[in-house]
Amino acid sequence: MQSAFRRVPQLGVAVVLGAWLSGCGSDSGADPEAVAVPVGNDGKTITASKDGITAFLQQGGYLTWTKESAVHDSVRSHGGRVRSYFNDKYLQARRGSSFPMTVGAMSVKELYKDPSLYGYAVAVKTRAGSGAETWTWYETTGLPDVPYFGVANPTCEGCHSADSGRDRSLTATVP
Repeated sequence: MQSAFRRVPQLGVAVVLGAWLSGCGSDSGADPEAVAVPVGNDGKTITASKDGITAFLQQGGYLTWTKESAVHDSVRSHGGRVRSYFNDKYLQARRGSSFPMTVGAMSVKELYKDPSLYGYAVAVKTRAGSGAETWTWYETTGLPDVPYFGVANPTCEGCHSADSGRDRSLTATVP
C-alpha cells in the first residue's frame, strides 16, 4: 500500500501536466446556429464547425478569393510567414469602412514555414452585430489537429479584440 506522502507528488505531476496541456490550445465550441454560413463569392455556404471549415480549406474553397500579393512576414501571431485571402463580404466592409461586417465575411490566412504551407488561421463572421460572440475562429498548424477553435475563442480574442473599430479585423490593409 502506498503512503499518502508518495501519492501527493503523483497528484502534483498530474495537475501540472494537465494545466500545461490545457494551455496548448483552446476550444470554445461551434455556434449551433452556424450551419449554412454564406461565405462563397458564388453563394456557397459552409457549416462553421471544425469539420466544416476543415473541409472548405481542403477543397480549396478560398483559392479564388482576393489575396495578398505575396507571402510575407507575419506582423503578429501565426508563425513566421503568411498570406491572407478575403471573400467579397470581408473586402466590401474593409474597403468601405462598413462595420460591423455582414454574416459570412471570412478571411483565410495561410501559414508558411518557407517554402511550405503548414497551417491556416480563419475568421468567419457567424452572427449579425458586433462583439466577440459574432465571430468563429479556427487555427491549425497541421491538420487534422485544430487546437484553436470556436465562437469568441479567448486565445484569438486576445489579439483580435484590439481591432481599432474594424470588427476584429487586424489586417493593416486589404488588397
